Amino acid sequence: MADYKRQFDVFVCGGSQHVALLRPLLERLLPYGTVHLASCFLSRSDLARLRGLYDVLHTPAHSPEGYTNFELFVIRDINRLAAAPYFVKLDADVQLAPDWVEYVEGCVAAHPEAVLFGPRGGSVDVNFRLSGALVRRLLGRDLRVTNARKVIGGFYVGKTSFFKEHRRLMDVVHEFMWCFRGGVRYRPGINPDGWPPPAQEESLGPVEMTEGSPRFQGNEDTLRSLVVHAAGAGGRLHVIDGGGRVRIYRGGTMNP
Repeated sequence: MADYKRQFDVFVCGGSQHVALLRPLLERLLPYGTVHLASCFLSRSDLARLRGLYDVLHTPAHSPEGYTNFELFVIRDINRLAAAPYFVKLDADVQLAPDWVEYVEGCVAAHPEAVLFGPRGGSVDVNFRLSGALVRRLLGRDLRVTNARKVIGGFYVGKTSFFKEHRRLMDVVHEFMWCFRGGVRYRPGINPDGWPPPAQEESLGPVEMTEGSPRFQGNEDTLRSLVVHAAGAGGRLHVIDGGGRVRIYRGGTMNP
């Protein structure tokens, strides 16, 4: 049997409303990776019911609002925490077959170059433009991604080394989308390392940011897919049918 604990870091988030879903899901995940449970407002009694079903517990405190806390954990923490060659991120409402890991292993074998893959693509492509003197100061270039494929966040697998290599790109783009509005800052900085001091930032003038989705500001799967395309690796992003092994519940229907 493969040493899955060394091969995969598995990240799943949940709140009190997810406990009934999390128990069977965590039982199915635990043999196949180091399971990280992010407690987005799980109570002590909830955690007692889940005891023994995960390897590592995280208690993110990025926001008092549960869903925002979850989004920020996935964006700001997974790249830092993952240590295995691949990480798996999934939502609490995903249904997995007993042999779900064969889907992941089969995809890795068929696409060893892949840096991001999952069973479903987004219904809307990624369209994003970021430009201005401050952008060029931080990234060395403007960014433009047009009509690019997206892997949705219900279940996806990322190559850890790729996202560690491009962690600064992801952090900088997230800083702009989270802290800027109308081209200027309206929230305090969240990524101080390498960012110019306030007076210098202001002197570089406003940025131009065009986002294709009204929810892009806090949309972790759109950001992760964007980073892949912005890094020139769009050909290494794949949407691969789950074959019934991974089923994602969205919009009242269950999709393979």
